[in-house]
Parts: sequence; C-alpha cells; structure tokens
Amino acid sequence: MCKELNELTRRLLAEGYTPEDTPPGMREYEDYEGGWTYKYQTLRDMVFETPCGLLAKGEHFSNGYMSWHGIDWRPENDNPVLPCPQFPSEPCPLRHPLLESEKLCGQSDDIVYQCNCHQTDRPYTFEGSVDELHKQVWQEAERRWEIFQAAHKGRVCQRQSHYGRTSKTWRAWYRPMDCAHLYQGCIHCAVLDKELSSKKGNVFYDLRKTWTHKGFGLFPDEQRTSVEKGCKLLDQTASLTVCEAIVKYGHQEAVRRVMLEHHRDLHFDPSLKIEVLNLRAARMDTRDIIQDLRDVAGGIQVSHAADNLKAAKEQKRARREEARKRRIRKAEKTILESGWTSLETSKQCQLGKLLGGKRIQELLRQREDMKARKPPEEEQLRLF
Repeated sequence: MCKELNELTRRLLAEGYTPEDTPPGMREYEDYEGGWTYKYQTLRDMVFETPCGLLAKGEHFSNGYMSWHGIDWRPENDNPVLPCPQFPSEPCPLRHPLLESEKLCGQSDDIVYQCNCHQTDRPYTFEGSVDELHKQVWQEAERRWEIFQAAHKGRVCQRQSHYGRTSKTWRAWYRPMDCAHLYQGCIHCAVLDKELSSKKGNVFYDLRKTWTHKGFGLFPDEQRTSVEKGCKLLDQTASLTVCEAIVKYGHQEAVRRVMLEHHRDLHFDPSLKIEVLNLRAARMDTRDIIQDLRDVAGGIQVSHAADNLKAAKEQKRARREEARKRRIRKAEKTILESGWTSLETSKQCQLGKLLGGKRIQELLRQREDMKARKPPEEEQLRLF
C-alpha cells in the first residue's frame, strides 16, 4: 500500500533524485515508508531539538515512529517525538497543538507527554540535552530513595519499589513470589531484615476439587471430591526463608496463581470448586499415610503430585517409544520394498540415522534373499 510521501522524499525528488537512484545515507525507496528513510548511521549523527531547546541525538528516534491524528511523527518529516524528560503534571504550551491531548499514564503515576522535535544545526552537547535531564531525574530519585529508606528504617527493597517521576515519590510493596522468581542472587532481605537461608526448598500445597458427576438413566447426579497432595507452587527451588515468607505474606497471591492455572476447568464446569489447602514451606514434601487413609475412607479420591508427575512422564516416554518403533517399522518396510540406491540422498540420511548402517545391511541382504526365493513370473502366452 502506498503512503503519502514524507517530507524528506519530497525534498530529494525536487533536487532531481529518482526512486531508482538512492541518495547517500538513505535506505532504498519504499512506497509503504513514504519514500526514502534515513539509515541508522545517518540518523545517529543527526542532532534534534525539542520545542524548549533541549538537544537530542538522532539515535533516540531509531526504534520506530508514532502516528497520531493522521500524521507520521518521524525524522523524515522533521517532527519526531520523544517523552518529555521532565515528566510534568501539566502539558507544555510549546508542544505541537495536535499533541495536547496525547499522554500516557500506564500502570504507574508517571504522566508522559510527547514532545515534537526538529533537526538543528547546533552541535550536540551533554549540557542542555535530554540525556542530561534524564540523568538529573534519576539522581534526584536516588536522593529521595535515601530519605524514603530512612523513613522506613531500611525495611524496604529498591527492587520492589517504584519511583513516580511526575509525583517525585517512592512507593514500595513486598511480593516474596517475585523474590523466588527474579532475585535468586540476594543474600540479605531488607524487608524481612534477615539473612536468607542457604538451604533451598519449595512451597507445597494440597489441591481439593469438588464437582458434580452427572448421572444417567436411573442413576442420580453424584457429588465427588478429590485431593491432590504435595503440589509445587514454584517452578524452581528457592531459599527456605523466601518460601516461608510466601506462606506468611504471599498466601493470596499464591492462591490466585493456582486458580489462574485452572481457569479453563472452572470455566467449562460451573459445578467445579477448587480450594488451596495446607500451604507450607519445606525442603521436600512428606506424606501423612494415616490422613490419606482417613480421606479415602471418607470417599475422597487421594493422589500425590509426585506420583502423578511420574506417571505422566512414564506415559510420555511410552508414547515416544511407541512412535519410534512405528518409524522404525516404516523405515524397514521402505528398504525392503524399494532397496537403497533408488532412495533420495535426504531419505538415505534419514534412514541411516534411524536404523544405523549394520541394520540397513541386514535389511538389504534380507531383500536379496526374498528376491531369490520369489518364483519367476510365468511368461505370458503370445498369440502371434
């Protein structure tokens, strides 16, 4: 689809260039790009200026462009945009009028306004640039973090905190599940104010399901219950200190994660109810045989996650082995029927990896024996 020509292309066409003659420093002419576009090296060496006079390197605009109100805001139109590095709470009157209603808040309290820029002949300097203001913003964030940390007596983690660049305030939370997944290298937990145990474990839980089994004919509906014990919450082991914190402080998040894994079952069976029971931290799961017998006596179907996982792996291994045997039988049949030299090279390589040279030689000798034992076809009688 052809797009409207960008300003760079219009200027170059006016200078006498043709679409077949690419100017230096430009990518080839593309209709869907509106003509020529700058190469990265060319754009990197260019300098742009914000409406308030801040300098910006051209590399700031190398990751695509914005389309807004029917305009492509890009270097080729001399109007690329970048977020205002000051993160003001109110829009700047120096911006393009069409950008007045364009802002992003996202999940944080940062209000991001886009500033339209234009190319300038001024040489780039760090002083008075967008990069300098960004550096100042994060320097101020570090100063405010020290104050915020002191106000909480050090019981906050910067990895689990967010700095609002518009409000200039820090906000902290504590999700030990994040510690288990993302911060495996930590030795000391500032939030808990304790050293993390070098012993690793997991968070285990029991999954109780209750549903209605539909009856048929003279048999009524039946309420059934099953419990799967020893389910692992984490995909990998973590410090036991973190596991204990998940049980104590992250119970609700753990339950939400388990429910999310079973949302399809809950959606398709309205009678299904799922409960997460006995959330616990341990190096390995232990079984209470007496309680299992009690549950079974009470009509509850009891299973253990470790046994179910082992059975699933065994079934998968058996399926793969059976599939492998089918491939071998098919390959042997191919050699017995077609021989070897008549096969394509790619097919020979495939069969060689599957059967091996020794087995292929055995099949070829078997093929020759079958041909030797086969009685000759009777010659058809000729009438003339």
